Amino acid sequence: MSSAGLVLAAFIGAMIARRRTRRAQRTIHSLQSLAVFPTTPIMLLGALLGAATANTFGFTLQLFAFGLMIAMALEQTLVDFCTHRLARGVTMRAALVGGPLLALAAINIDETTRIATMMAAFVATLVFFLVLSFISKGGIGSGDVRLAPVLAMFLGWLSWQHVYIGLASGFILGGIWALALIVTGKASRSSRIAFGPFLCVGAVATLFAL
Repeated sequence: MSSAGLVLAAFIGAMIARRRTRRAQRTIHSLQSLAVFPTTPIMLLGALLGAATANTFGFTLQLFAFGLMIAMALEQTLVDFCTHRLARGVTMRAALVGGPLLALAAINIDETTRIATMMAAFVATLVFFLVLSFISKGGIGSGDVRLAPVLAMFLGWLSWQHVYIGLASGFILGGIWALALIVTGKASRSSRIAFGPFLCVGAVATLFAL
């Protein structure tokens, strides 16, 4: 993509990040949390992610689909970090819009097997997280059970390798964070720790790392 295109993508990414931050802030307040996030750093992050997404996918349907995934991940990270809850509507909208977009993208490039892979990734991840939620007795919350399959759906469009690495990265990052909190005395083994942000970070990082 041209330099002008990347600048435009960065600007759009910043504006989307700004809007998602404001939406997240409203959700956080509605859940009785008083946390406030600075908008400017998040807009800068949105600009970087927008430019990176445009550079990776070009002006294609994939650009819009994965841009949607990143926007969802950003909003959910802010909400979950503050409230330990994930907004159901944000996850569901990303799934209902992103799924058809990815399907159209697969048809457009004549690689329809990607549709089966992304749906298989969704179902397999859903089952896996349902089992984890049952075993952990709520340690994996219902919001995580909804979020992980949607992230896997997006990553599955790219490859099974993206799914494995994206989800594994989330577990590794979440484990490191939990261990750090326990070691520093800021949490105990029974403390509830937000897992959604690490799933989101792992998934988004995997888009550009592979």
